[in-house]
Amino acid sequence: MKSIFFLFLLLSGTVAKAVVQEVSQSSQLEVNVTLYPQDIALIKEKRRASLKVGSNKLLIKDVPSSILEDSFLFQMIPPSPPLSVLEFSFQAPHITRELLLEHSLGGTIQILSLSSSHAPTAAKLIAIDGDNVIIQSLGLIYSVKKSRVAFSHLPFTLVPEPLITLKIASPKEEEALFEIGYLAKGFSWDAGYTIIVDAEGKQLDLNNWINIHNKSGMDIKKGHFRIAHPQQTGERFYDIERPISLADQAVKNISWFSAHNLTPSKSFRIYPKNNIILNEEGVVMKPIVETWLSVLNDKGHDLGIPLPQGIIKVFRRNADRSLFYVGENKTSRILIGKSLSLRVGSTKEITAEMRQTDYRKLGSKVVESGYRLDLKNTTDDPKQVTVFQSVSHEWIILRETHPHEEEENRLKWTLNLGPQEETSLRYRIRMNVE
Repeated sequence: MKSIFFLFLLLSGTVAKAVVQEVSQSSQLEVNVTLYPQDIALIKEKRRASLKVGSNKLLIKDVPSSILEDSFLFQMIPPSPPLSVLEFSFQAPHITRELLLEHSLGGTIQILSLSSSHAPTAAKLIAIDGDNVIIQSLGLIYSVKKSRVAFSHLPFTLVPEPLITLKIASPKEEEALFEIGYLAKGFSWDAGYTIIVDAEGKQLDLNNWINIHNKSGMDIKKGHFRIAHPQQTGERFYDIERPISLADQAVKNISWFSAHNLTPSKSFRIYPKNNIILNEEGVVMKPIVETWLSVLNDKGHDLGIPLPQGIIKVFRRNADRSLFYVGENKTSRILIGKSLSLRVGSTKEITAEMRQTDYRKLGSKVVESGYRLDLKNTTDDPKQVTVFQSVSHEWIILRETHPHEEEENRLKWTLNLGPQEETSLRYRIRMNVE
């Protein structure tokens, strides 16, 4: 019987006019927001509406203004019957004087009097002519300035707020539960870290924040948020446990993870500022020896969850408990088993001096550069130093005193220095200029 009823509604030309009702946010039972890269979110809402027998037009309000219309999803929630959507449309709020005029052609408008003591005059809008409109009123057709036109109501084709319109056929009068889903732009997220290192650099406290940005045009009331984070093995989802309310044009900072009294390992790094393709013979360079702290991301180090990429703000707690801002680091996502590393300053425990020992230009597009980096451990403790050399285009190592590793667009050498030991790293590179 139900299928016959729906067929009748679809084919009959005598179907009664659809019952129109607004379905505002007060009808919302649940909202779930999944944040994806490129500022796109999948939003799934559960709402209720009181359906009448026959055709129902539901005006769903309080939705984002940036819905991707071809992404709309709809389903009824049991015990509601499996009704179907006969029509669906989405209207974004975009109202200008020109649109009001275009959508009012052939309809009635109001013409404001040049005197404030006279009431507006009703007229029929016939045409738009540059800065003027052509109207018909009191048996006359004439032209007036657009600025004198007023509107008694919005044309049904324009809306003051985002609106989803659903047309549903119901075989009986009942309260229905349904779920709608759609993709919308305007939602984004980023991660931030604050790390406090003690005065000796032997312990640190870590706090991780997820910052959710809402520029969608929709207020979220007690929404359930999850974050999609792409990884090499597929997508991983971070679920935020408690419901969050987030107004349009607002940012909310959510505490994601914290760990205290972590014991980091200390290392030293050098990032030379030399330029392989330039002749720098005779120039003595004093590269900075940077101090880095690292913590292995595993449960044995009180971590053991994937950490998203983000900005790290590093602070040092002085002996008197005051805080000193060290600086900012950027980190890529840290998978379980990888290390979270951060720069905490420079050191004088290791000195470094670098010079270009040879330079040759082989034709117009190939150069060879030789370098010597002299290192000295000024302490009575063994030290390890990692040297990073940036490279580009095509390159080859011709000679080196220590074996290198490749890491993205750079070479890496690891050198161990005994107490008060001096050593030199020498290498020669052939590289294309472009």
